[in-house]
Amino acid sequence: MNNWIILGVQSTIGLIVYALVFFWYVQPALSKLSFERAVAPMLLLHVFRFTGLTLLVIGQVDPSVPQAALSAIAYGDLLAGMSALLAVLALRGRSALAVPLIWLFTIIGFADLVNVGRIAVNLDLFNHAVGVMWLVAIWYFPTILIAHVYIVYRLINKGNSDLKTSATRA
Repeated sequence: MNNWIILGVQSTIGLIVYALVFFWYVQPALSKLSFERAVAPMLLLHVFRFTGLTLLVIGQVDPSVPQAALSAIAYGDLLAGMSALLAVLALRGRSALAVPLIWLFTIIGFADLVNVGRIAVNLDLFNHAVGVMWLVAIWYFPTILIAHVYIVYRLINKGNSDLKTSATRA
């Protein structure tokens, strides 16, 4: 079995299990919470995207992988993580900028995921030694994908009204 098939199997199983955990246990609890209380932990999950900087650590990735590509992945992840941090701080601070910052994070975060996928396929990345990033791909990626989708769901369905209601109560 080649690496891409192994990655696909592992990622698919991970996504299914995380989705079951989310829909059976997490989402029912989050659905009872305000926008702020439900979205904040989902944003905090994304702050850990600084893990992508591991691609720049000497000895972690096959040296034949172009440094420019690894930098694009690493800094894209860092930007997504830092934008999630700004968004969650604005959200918890009940700033009027919270919803726009969450949307900005969502755009940056999804763009980064698409860019990472493009780079990985173009470089045949997972047929190179990628160290601990293999585990990040199969354990962390499914989690942040589910969190992204849930954040968008809350933004579209309840975000603005919930946030305005909580801001007027404060």
